Amino acid sequence: MVRLTVRTCPLGLKIYTERMRIGIDAKWYFTGPVSTQVVLQNLLPELFSAFPGHEWIIFLDKKDRQLDFPHQAKNIRVEYVWADNNMLSNVFVLPRYVRRLKPDVMVYQTFPGLHGGTGSVAFIHDVLFRDFPQFFSWKERLYFLPLAPLTRRASRVVATTGYVAERLVKHHYVHNRSQVDLVPLGVNPVYGPASRHDKAWLEQVRHKFRLPGRYLLYVGRLNVRKNIENLLRSLPLLNDTAIPLVIAGKEDSVAPDLERLLADTRIRERIILTGGMSNEELVATYAMAHVFCFPSLAEGFGLPPLEAMASGIPVVVSNTTSLPEVCGDAAVYIDPSSPAGIAAGLNSLLDNPSLYEEKKKQGLRRVDSFPWKDSAEALMQSIANAANKKL
Repeated sequence: MVRLTVRTCPLGLKIYTERMRIGIDAKWYFTGPVSTQVVLQNLLPELFSAFPGHEWIIFLDKKDRQLDFPHQAKNIRVEYVWADNNMLSNVFVLPRYVRRLKPDVMVYQTFPGLHGGTGSVAFIHDVLFRDFPQFFSWKERLYFLPLAPLTRRASRVVATTGYVAERLVKHHYVHNRSQVDLVPLGVNPVYGPASRHDKAWLEQVRHKFRLPGRYLLYVGRLNVRKNIENLLRSLPLLNDTAIPLVIAGKEDSVAPDLERLLADTRIRERIILTGGMSNEELVATYAMAHVFCFPSLAEGFGLPPLEAMASGIPVVVSNTTSLPEVCGDAAVYIDPSSPAGIAAGLNSLLDNPSLYEEKKKQGLRRVDSFPWKDSAEALMQSIANAANKKL
């Protein structure tokens, strides 16, 4: 049994400082959903740095055994597990390790495992498949069916926004809102305005992807939920008839019919599809953009707009789901269902230099509220809550 004492962290949270053994499901650290890779690669170093008195057990995908986990210390133990299916791994594989290694608390990505004697935290990024089933394949919806009964067995549940927390309550994933801990995501300091980056590197990226001197930017997956179709339809409606759109992302399982839209020469001639990029190339592409547009129909958090703000780029985002909560007063908001509305939002920045500069400054101030250090401290509070409940 663990005795816990309390200190207050900069966020005003109560962090329990007695030594604990904490398991972290990090199977997607190297491979898997890009958004979860970003979360793990930024959260883990902050946890290790801020809370060195704890013992950490990090579970990685056994297929990534040949890759070097960058964090080595006496209090960090790495275990490699089968991870071909996250739900099956969490429910049937990880519990065997938990029973043997006996962590005080185990943090799971999405699906919590079934075991007793250990506190558990279910880190759930969204339940969009419940409110927007049309954006998910039948296989994806079937995959998520066990999530609700499994989540109700967790000691604590983590959500990244108040919007997600409300949906967890509405759909009965938790008995009440007090069971959900908020852990907002953060922005890595590698993102910054073009003036902070090496000019030769920026030009190298510009040449590799044939980026023009001035462009609109979208970053993210190319699926129906991200609403690329209406963004493309908005291009002929812009007052600036020449500015192109750079799309940095890969097609998803539920992809829009881009070929049909690109048959329109008014659209095709203004589109640059980069495909996948390295993180370093993406940072440069953000920094060189003129305006960022993210017309997603539904988001659990929405990190790309914050990354764009950190890069000194004004953003146009949807007025739906979590995005107003995340972007605050720093964004220009649009109705994502309307190509004309998207064009109007973009025109407001392209045609108004004073608004452009105002939103640029507001964005840089906004991202100061999202350091990964705060995310780590909020997650540690949830871990402490789970340990306290177990006791």
